[in-house]
Amino acid sequence: MTIRDPAAEWESFCEQLKNAGKALFRADRPDDALTDAEGLRHLARLSRIALERSLEHVDSQFPTIFQIVDETRKFGCDNPDTIYQVAKLDGRGSYRLSGTRGTVDYLSFTTSSGSHAKEGAVTQTGFLDNKALAVGPDGQFEIILSATQPASGNWLAMTQATSNLSIRQTFLDRRREVRADLTITRLGQSAVPAPIDYAGTVSALGEAHGFVHYCATLFPDWTHSYLGHINALPSADQEACLRAGGDPNIYFYRSVWSLAEDEALVIRIPRLPECESWNLQVDNFWQESMDYRYFRSHINKHIAHYEPDGSVIAIIAHRDPGKPNWLDTAHHRIGHFAMRYIRANEHIDPETRLCTFDTIDAAIAELSAD
Repeated sequence: MTIRDPAAEWESFCEQLKNAGKALFRADRPDDALTDAEGLRHLARLSRIALERSLEHVDSQFPTIFQIVDETRKFGCDNPDTIYQVAKLDGRGSYRLSGTRGTVDYLSFTTSSGSHAKEGAVTQTGFLDNKALAVGPDGQFEIILSATQPASGNWLAMTQATSNLSIRQTFLDRRREVRADLTITRLGQSAVPAPIDYAGTVSALGEAHGFVHYCATLFPDWTHSYLGHINALPSADQEACLRAGGDPNIYFYRSVWSLAEDEALVIRIPRLPECESWNLQVDNFWQESMDYRYFRSHINKHIAHYEPDGSVIAIIAHRDPGKPNWLDTAHHRIGHFAMRYIRANEHIDPETRLCTFDTIDAAIAELSAD
């Protein structure tokens, strides 16, 4: 007979969450109240994401598509232009993913094995994007997710170990484009869900804590590793990005920016390669995108202003410099920033120049002359 002690299990879960706080709030973090306040909110947001994902969207027999990131749930340098969705899978079964394509510029589907909470990384087992997706004239499509390729139609590969589905919908213009409308069903499943069980619920709480601790450890580790090249924007470790669940079509640049009140950071991309899209964004120290409902803190291929020579010049500053591509710091003095290319035929490195606010024009001229 199994001895149950739910009060002790809940106490253990809460005790484990404390470790995430210790991992996040390191002694060498920025010493300002805004960063600390956002750190506390970040832990609460991670906990909300983890609990909903691990307890409400965990049934691979009856999977549901869960939007894991939105305007108030953020982590890992979330792209303001992207809808991030996930679903739980069992690689021993097969699934049908169906829906309406919509007009969103970029759409990708990734299956993977492993767990951030347990293994600390995921391994891709299948990938399909909009370039390879066959869509009917009415905009409808179906994808079969299975270990064995079907005779015809769209296929997203799985292995016996597959446990996750990740979906990215990336807009160029959210005001005009229509998101894909998606549903997923396990094939051969006609019963109704079984009641949740005690052991599974305890395990789900452990999975939730593991996700929070993973995010509270990995992304701050990355941010702290960037402190050696503050205000520069070098290429990121692409393999590390993939292990964290990244899209293989995306190429990252990542770093930390830090500005005094009278400083600005000028970023110049000498030319833009042929690509599906690109974006440049300013985040807070915890790698959350700024509140893009109210602050213009990112640009992309569609909304950016281009110079006559085809270059793009953006300026991170605390106040409007009167230039087209101003990236608002949203009251922050330090944070993370990133650039990503999606399906680019080459990767053109961005250049940066730190300057005082009243010498922005001179810094632009210097970068343009290099």
